[in-house]
Amino acid sequence: MILTTAQRDALIEQFVEIQIDSLDMQCLIELATEYITQSFDRLTDSEIKERIESLFDEELYDELVDNVTQQYAKQDVNNPYNIPNRF
Repeated sequence: MILTTAQRDALIEQFVEIQIDSLDMQCLIELATEYITQSFDRLTDSEIKERIESLFDEELYDELVDNVTQQYAKQDVNNPYNIPNRF
């Protein structure tokens, strides 16, 4: 059977609803994470900066850049020796 564009769109919409309804919260989070990551993969560095600043603020962008460009992770003042919590 050949569907019209409108019929195809409706079929897809209905099936997506069925799929979403069958997912648990962890699967929804994984799906959203994958989708957002892929959307950022297509952006230039300046577009990523612009997107982060438009959704949050410049300080967050600067903090994230600082996080990924540091040679050593920031030290936790409450746990200066990085002792795992289970000890």
